[in-house]
Amino acid sequence: MNFAAKLYQRPLDLVDSLLDGITSYRLLLYFLLTVLGWATLASFRGNVPFSWHAIVFSALALVIVCRLSGEFFARVLNIARNFESDYITALILALIMSPATTLKGFAILVGAGFAAIASKYLLTIGRRHILNPAAAGAVVAGVFFGQYASWWVGTAVLAPLVLVGGLLIMRKMKRFYMVAGFALVYGVFLHHQFDGAPALHTIWLAASGTAVMFFAFIMLTEPLTLPDLAMRYMPYAVLVAVLYSVNRLRLAPEEALLIGNVFAYALERGKRLELSLNSVRKEAEGIYSFVFTYHGAFNFKPGQYMEWTLPLRHSDSRGNRRYLTLSSAPTENQLMFTVRLPRRASHFKKALAASKPGGKILASHLAGSFVLPGDDSKKLAFIAGGIGVTPFRSMIKYVVDSRQQRPISLLYAANHANEFAFTQLLKQAEPFGITTNYLDTSKRSLDQQAIVENLPDWRERHFYLSGPYGFVKSVRESLLDMGVSLRNIKSDYFPGYG
Repeated sequence: MNFAAKLYQRPLDLVDSLLDGITSYRLLLYFLLTVLGWATLASFRGNVPFSWHAIVFSALALVIVCRLSGEFFARVLNIARNFESDYITALILALIMSPATTLKGFAILVGAGFAAIASKYLLTIGRRHILNPAAAGAVVAGVFFGQYASWWVGTAVLAPLVLVGGLLIMRKMKRFYMVAGFALVYGVFLHHQFDGAPALHTIWLAASGTAVMFFAFIMLTEPLTLPDLAMRYMPYAVLVAVLYSVNRLRLAPEEALLIGNVFAYALERGKRLELSLNSVRKEAEGIYSFVFTYHGAFNFKPGQYMEWTLPLRHSDSRGNRRYLTLSSAPTENQLMFTVRLPRRASHFKKALAASKPGGKILASHLAGSFVLPGDDSKKLAFIAGGIGVTPFRSMIKYVVDSRQQRPISLLYAANHANEFAFTQLLKQAEPFGITTNYLDTSKRSLDQQAIVENLPDWRERHFYLSGPYGFVKSVRESLLDMGVSLRNIKSDYFPGYG
């Protein structure tokens, strides 16, 4: 890779390293607080059509009602909850519903907040909520109280902040293609509505004078109401864009989104599971597997991940949810994930470390395309960094249990020799065409020479990379410098891991 390309990547490397240290929910929460704070400051100069006290007190009322409503439903229904999610719903409502100036106005906001949280707990099938909570609350406010969402966040003074924050959220969540598909369809209908007007001027007016950016970046991408597979994101985005854009349908943005949510649920295959901890296994120094009992059929592909929620009473800045790979295989009658438990751990990790058999956890939103290819003759090279071995454990266990023959070579790197996990399984996999080379990075770095020595037929292989962001990025750059085509490199990394 030439110097100019490396120089160009450095700003994004810095952004990625910062994003890697925060969960998606916490990033969104900070973004919404920033937008609301900027709107409050802008109100002093008259750049938004509401006073600072109306904005602040309305947001505060929504935060209180959403927090209390969430607490109520979680206790009554005995369901694990994410406190950040309640705050996010409240702040979204604060930015799309007009701030209140009368007691009636505050009562309507309270009703919208309560309806939003109620939809999350009551309008569910298989423990999966169907509707975007904020959109549901806004629709209830319009239908029953006659106060429809004004989407006042679509104000020129807020547009640059929404754009920058939205792009950061998209980079964290990797939803660029879905948002781009929505924007393309929206742009087509916008062009027809303003035929004859300069295209760039029309786009600027739409972006700065409407809430379309906020809608696309924040509302459309709400993770728990998306389809379960990335390949289904585009039909969902296109449908919502059509419903949002066609004036003749006379649909409010929140109504278009709710129809899209129902469509996404119709595409959904995954389930939301409440699991009981069966056992905890030490796999290596500081690395533990958590094994959960599950009765019934649950279909997934080796290498996929789920969102896991612990019922924590208190949480740190990283929240009580994590996206973790299933380290178990579909051939096993259990579900399992494997994590590193460092000495200085997050509240989530501390709660895991203290968990006992019978403890509950909520697993949802099965997803991921980091899976084995359909062609079992394709020569593969797995390169794992530390805890990045977990999807490979799922894949290899599946190959062994189903007695396939796969030409797979695993290059497994860890900081110390006592940190290599699943060594017994990797030994058992050898008769099935799977070989493993271990690399202790305290003695030698994983560079191009190490790749060539451990994978002498590397030119013939397709590469799967898994591990922390910095590890995956470094190995990918080495492979590209060696002449490996980007099409032959599939990457998986653990964002916000901790």
